[in-house]
Amino acid sequence: MSTSAVTTLFPSYNTNFLDELKYSDEYLEDSDDSGDSDSMPQSYLIPKLHEDGHENFNNETSADAQLFVEDLPAPFWIHRNYLEPQSTFFKDKFEEYISGKPMEIKVPSPENFEPLLEYLYTGDGDKWYDSMNLDNYYEVWTNVNFLGLGHEANAICMAYYQNVVLEN
Repeated sequence: MSTSAVTTLFPSYNTNFLDELKYSDEYLEDSDDSGDSDSMPQSYLIPKLHEDGHENFNNETSADAQLFVEDLPAPFWIHRNYLEPQSTFFKDKFEEYISGKPMEIKVPSPENFEPLLEYLYTGDGDKWYDSMNLDNYYEVWTNVNFLGLGHEANAICMAYYQNVVLEN
């Protein structure tokens, strides 16, 4: 998210507020050393992040970490503020992450990982849906469950299942 977008959306926060967020199931909490916290619904923040998702997807300049996925030749550049609130897997990985070191993961279906990662950045469910086919649907669904994605990702998979898999 660009600095101007952050200050426009959240004028009371400094430009590094996303780095200070603590995540719960439904709210993103910004807490300072005094113990005071403000809560922001994920349903508000995630769409705001998606607005800049195309700019930030795989953007080395603004990334928090370099991600290596086993069996994929090229790494991804990832952002904590995009992945932590949408994936229980990434929430756990970032809790143990050491800044400056590459993050390495293994997913059930690496060949179906990039479209799912792009979806987490952009929120473009139609594009992600279109990347599914009868040959990869089960593997996509397996990645969604492995990564602990939320209701929206599961709903897109279910829509594909109902519209395509059951019809064939």
